[in-house]
Amino acid sequence: MNFRALGAARFLWLGLALAPLVPGGLAPLPLRAQLAAACPLPPDIAATFLDSKCIKTTLRMPQTFFRYYSDPKYNQGRYLTTDQFDLNITVIRRLALNQIWGNSAKKMLSVTLPAGAVVYQGIAGPQAPVSCYPGGGQQTYLNIDNIRSQTSFVWLDGPDLAVNPFVCPAQDAATPR
Repeated sequence: MNFRALGAARFLWLGLALAPLVPGGLAPLPLRAQLAAACPLPPDIAATFLDSKCIKTTLRMPQTFFRYYSDPKYNQGRYLTTDQFDLNITVIRRLALNQIWGNSAKKMLSVTLPAGAVVYQGIAGPQAPVSCYPGGGQQTYLNIDNIRSQTSFVWLDGPDLAVNPFVCPAQDAATPR
């Protein structure tokens, strides 16, 4: 008996058995599609979660989340967290808020979502440069186009955060002068 051939056949069978089904037959999906399948959101949003993994959840009871921001015109938005922070630098690192985007996380809002609200939850993935924006905080995403029109969401101003200047040597070195 050729055990090497048997091992290869088992590996091939296992690989096909675990491959996602695609229309028209059994074939592995491209890697990007496989990753996006781990989070039922568009790939560019799924990529903000660690390993592009998130879970779609329907809230069974009202739940309070937090949003960190610096510009009042962006105080209400799709990205939330269940994590509470006191220092802006911690928010920036744990939620991977690349400072090129302009959010220095000086303020916090709480928002209570009603039972029945659909959210996508996971861990915030790292952003480049990873040494500055490692992620790892809890991340919640609302797949809703117009957040401000949601009258069942209760937004409350929270405290200002302690603010320290954020320094990212890796990003500063990459920025042309």
